[in-house]
Amino acid sequence: MEAREPILQMTDVSAGYEHKTVLSGANITVYPDSFIALVGPNGGGKTTMIRLMLKQLAPTKGTVSIAEGIHVGYLPQINDADLEFPISVLDVVLSGTKCTFRHTKEEVAYAHELLRFVQLDDLSGRQIGQLSGGQRQRAFLCRALMCKPQLLVLDEPSTYMDKDSSANMYELLSDLHKSMAIVLVSHDIDSMSHRAHTIIRVDRTTHLVSNHYSTVVPYTPIVKRNFAN
Repeated sequence: MEAREPILQMTDVSAGYEHKTVLSGANITVYPDSFIALVGPNGGGKTTMIRLMLKQLAPTKGTVSIAEGIHVGYLPQINDADLEFPISVLDVVLSGTKCTFRHTKEEVAYAHELLRFVQLDDLSGRQIGQLSGGQRQRAFLCRALMCKPQLLVLDEPSTYMDKDSSANMYELLSDLHKSMAIVLVSHDIDSMSHRAHTIIRVDRTTHLVSNHYSTVVPYTPIVKRNFAN
């Protein structure tokens, strides 16, 4: 087996807010072909782990290192407040670029390519709040993919989704994992046990639950799929 270099590593990290420690001695190593699920109780530090990965929070102890040139895509939890703003599906996807006011033809073309990938291109002009829960998550997933990430981070991507929509989302992630590392937060450890290669329990620190490495095959960028709404 060839040696692998991590694209993100947290070593003996402690972090918190307003002098309250949330995480202590946390560790995680993400490789280019990792599929990692973070599980654990509410308040255990899963969101703090994500904020550290995204460089939105600095550790009070330990190190967080990201390999040079690594782009990170992020799909946060979506709440109702996000849906009130009158913005089209296409503009939501384009907001995943650094420039949110003027976009190149290449960026617009790529946004449509992503929307075709998730079977939403025919809804590109519709307001985001008019979509179903599963459709919205796929649109926000496209936004996270606009930066062409090597690492995709998702915070409970199947929350508020029905069974079929949740299955569709995980089918998408299985395809995307062929070209990028994935780290996601989930409360469903049973579902993650046969989807993620590595499961880490986050409860004030990190505990390795399982680790099953497998080599990833080369990626085919666009795969047409049929999704339920």
